[in-house]
Amino acid sequence: MTEVSEVSTSSPTELLAAGRRHLAVRDFSAAASTLAQACEGLAKEHGDTADQCAEAYLWYGKALLGLSREESGVLGDGVPGSGNADGEEEDEEQEENGENGENGEAEAETAENGKENGEVEKSEAESTTKDEEPGSSAAPEESEEPGTTNGDADGEAHDESVMNVDAEDDVDNLQLAWEMLDLARSILYRRVQDCGGDAARALLADVHLALGEVALESETYDKAVTDMQSCLDLQKELYRSDDRRIAETHYQIGLANSLASNFDDAITHFKNAANILETRIKTLENPATVTEDATVKKFSTADPFYSVEGEIKELKELLPEIQEKIQDMMDYKAETIKRVRETLCPSNGEGASTSNGAGPSSSSGAGSSSSAPKPAASDISHLIKRKRKASEGEADSSAAKKANT
Repeated sequence: MTEVSEVSTSSPTELLAAGRRHLAVRDFSAAASTLAQACEGLAKEHGDTADQCAEAYLWYGKALLGLSREESGVLGDGVPGSGNADGEEEDEEQEENGENGENGEAEAETAENGKENGEVEKSEAESTTKDEEPGSSAAPEESEEPGTTNGDADGEAHDESVMNVDAEDDVDNLQLAWEMLDLARSILYRRVQDCGGDAARALLADVHLALGEVALESETYDKAVTDMQSCLDLQKELYRSDDRRIAETHYQIGLANSLASNFDDAITHFKNAANILETRIKTLENPATVTEDATVKKFSTADPFYSVEGEIKELKELLPEIQEKIQDMMDYKAETIKRVRETLCPSNGEGASTSNGAGPSSSSGAGSSSSAPKPAASDISHLIKRKRKASEGEADSSAAKKANT
């Protein structure tokens, strides 16, 4: 959870604007700190569940989500050679082997000789945990000493504790992001029910999309699809059919479905995103329509660096990425169908011959496989990036975010 280290004299409105600027340049730590102060000030002034707090809660939740992703990315990039959850453990084993590989046997022999000669007390006072075997009674006391000469083992323990703290902070930030966004959702839903208004509905759509992204980070993909679909329903009521915000939401739903192994739905939403961007490009390339386009007017007013030519370039760069996603889903769908058919229908004798004569056991094995036709996640690592601990996972997020810049 992000702590506010300084008390600002700025008004909540100024803090909200400053926090959004930090968020725009992806300074998530500064954004979270500043927006936390904005939320605190608005809550004191209007009440925790006041309408005036909803937008600040939304942006604070987004900042915490970005901070959580950033911290997860730092930890993930520190794991060499592997993107799986066991990478940290393997890394620690490699460090331990690197420290003790050459001198480990000699050190163990020295320690053993010291104990045989009655020098145990001296060894406990002068040696470090590096010289002790795992699980020895002296290890806890020595690991707590602040300044040993040979501090490799202490340093390793300290690094591990820092890693654990970072992991806990990551979970806290993600949980807090969900809590802030859920609070914003309840406020905006009440406001929409009471008085409606496109501004409140637009904010509510953004909240649903951000909640879906939090669900993606926590790997609850079905929940992500549900929240993002709620966002899409609102956006279709608010915006033109070729609005890039709708394309972004389609892409995000496609990503969530792909991670949930719902490949047909993923293909549908990726194709919808591509079709919308293609239509948008045609609109922008037509001088007769672009001058009256509300989105162009909005972007031109809000962003002094915006240009129609720049947007066309961005959209054309996004299309190949989406097409690649579509092809990935189609390839894996075909691979899954092929595998299921080979499992259920070994009619050409290949199934029986591969069992080395064990016909009955082959048949029972096929039956057990047919009950769970989806292969393990590791079988599709070349097609789907499961976790955002590698650069490809971050690319998925950046490709979606480009559509909303």
